[in-house]
Amino acid sequence: MKRWLLLIAAFMPVLLLSGCAQKDASPAASHKDINLSGNYKDGRFTAKSSADEGGAIGEIALVIKNGKITKADYRGIKKDGTIKDKEYGKTSGKIENQEFYNKAQLAVNAAATYGPKLIETQDVDKIDAVSGATVSYNQFAEAAKKALKQADKNP
Repeated sequence: MKRWLLLIAAFMPVLLLSGCAQKDASPAASHKDINLSGNYKDGRFTAKSSADEGGAIGEIALVIKNGKITKADYRGIKKDGTIKDKEYGKTSGKIENQEFYNKAQLAVNAAATYGPKLIETQDVDKIDAVSGATVSYNQFAEAAKKALKQADKNP
């Protein structure tokens, strides 16, 4: 019996650490692998992020004029295809868990700031994630970089 307990105790940290590593390999890290030159052709470019744990994605539409980002429309889309808006975080149209609803709305409000910040900075990597809305930021950054990669004159 003691051997089994020692064996379990020895492998428990490995199991715990492997679970953490899998979460870090999600869409959160994928945007960091996309390199951009910053030299863009004019036009309209769209892209989507990878899905999060719940199946939601981020979608962006960029307009580039004279090599600069002039419009950046970003939105989160739930697994069922509906847009994350003031209803996001409700169950059957009602707030059943206030804490969950508040967190969901924090993500919606944060996502609304990312497009204007991209126009202002012209660089995805110069935009800070809003605390509590990291998944939204990572999906935004991934989708934005994918769209900019399409526009990149020097891929």
